[in-house]
Amino acid sequence: MAGIGFELKRLFKDKGLIAKAKAGFYSVFVTIGPVIISVMVITGLYLLLEVIGMHKKDIDLVQATILYSFMFSVIFTSGYGMMLSRYLSDRLYMEIREDILPSLYGSLAVIILICGLSGFAFYFRSPLPLLYKTFAYLLFIELSVMFILNIYISAVKNYKIVTFCFLFSTMFSILIGYLIIKNQMMDMKSAVIFSFALCIAIINIVLAIEIQRFFKKKSTLYFNFMRYFVNHRFLFFTNLFYMMGIYIHNFVFWNIPRLNVTIQDTYIYAPSYDIPAFYSFLSIMPTMVVFVVRLETSFYEKYRNYFYLVNNGACYEDIEFARKEMFKVLIRELAYIMQIQLFFTLAAIIIGLKFLSNFGFTFEMVSLFSILALGYYCAIIMFVIMTLLLYFDSQDKAFLVAVTFCISSFFFSYISTFWKVYFYGLGFFIASGLSLVVSIIILILYMKNLEYHIFCKQVALVERRQGLLEKFIDRVNRIGRRSSDEI
Repeated sequence: MAGIGFELKRLFKDKGLIAKAKAGFYSVFVTIGPVIISVMVITGLYLLLEVIGMHKKDIDLVQATILYSFMFSVIFTSGYGMMLSRYLSDRLYMEIREDILPSLYGSLAVIILICGLSGFAFYFRSPLPLLYKTFAYLLFIELSVMFILNIYISAVKNYKIVTFCFLFSTMFSILIGYLIIKNQMMDMKSAVIFSFALCIAIINIVLAIEIQRFFKKKSTLYFNFMRYFVNHRFLFFTNLFYMMGIYIHNFVFWNIPRLNVTIQDTYIYAPSYDIPAFYSFLSIMPTMVVFVVRLETSFYEKYRNYFYLVNNGACYEDIEFARKEMFKVLIRELAYIMQIQLFFTLAAIIIGLKFLSNFGFTFEMVSLFSILALGYYCAIIMFVIMTLLLYFDSQDKAFLVAVTFCISSFFFSYISTFWKVYFYGLGFFIASGLSLVVSIIILILYMKNLEYHIFCKQVALVERRQGLLEKFIDRVNRIGRRSSDEI
């Protein structure tokens, strides 16, 4: 969340319904802006394609291109972005702002290199037309860049510019796509991908300018953040395994012959599974916003007070009282988030059962949507708990939850491929439900033994390292004595 919490607390302190609505509106675009823009652009372009009568094969190609670009840009930037978020948060806390802008340049150079080489390897032997491949390749890189910029933009206070940028770029790209297709400046499928890429390019340019305008001072430490890959490597793998768990069930069904579709010898996907998965994924958007607002504006105050007492040598009774207050607020806010998301999930299922069949969904796809919506409910609540564990720097516990989720998602999804089509999504639901239970147990046990983890565990870790160092030195001395005796 980097710096968004500081500004949200100020926005939500303002009284009145309009002020609250404005704060909520800004928080929506800053937290899940990329997802909203992607959905709006894709929906707008698809409606446009239906109006102009684009061929079904071309629509499938566009759909697969956007799916691959979005999915793999998320996976490539997931762990990397978590590391940058920690680095940015530390620099903001320590008020070393001159290191932030150089880290943006360095991180973008790294992610563009990684995604650029990966995308080039993927499209190099593709039989797709060169113009289309070029736009698809640029879209993949631009989405990856946008996810990195979105980490930094959370620290920028000018949310009005960010919100306007998202909305303007969406409307502008749809209009440009319409004009290109109407005037037959290029083939329709290339025009759609170009329009989407143009939308993301505009967003990236505006966000980059705004970040540079906010962080004016800069040092020469462009790759200083790379140290965090050593000191906080669990952060990288925690988010990577979590995102892999979110998408690995899709990969499993891509390999089912009766479901998968190969498009232009380039893309392999399972539309009868991926489309319900995409729409069920959208049902968890409320938690992404509510989580940031509630925890940053309610839980954080108790969290900060507890660690203030710990760091300033308060008596045990005051620390224990602050711990109980913090835990009480944590449970209350977590229960609130679970209730809110459950409401939206059930509402999405009811609406899906009622209306999705009108949009070309078969009975099997509607059943998949309902099961996967429950699976994503468990997955997003598990993500909230993982983030709470990271609040207390319990990176190993969060990593354990993420690995459990990733492995179980693959295992149970593979098992479900042997079941009837109505139950294909049940594997992901079982995996996410199991992982949620594991995360709840870990959080409860961790909070019960919070004093040990804070006061004793770090000391034990230091003593263990000192013991290993002493053994190493003793071994070196013995080797030295042995060598001298032989001489």
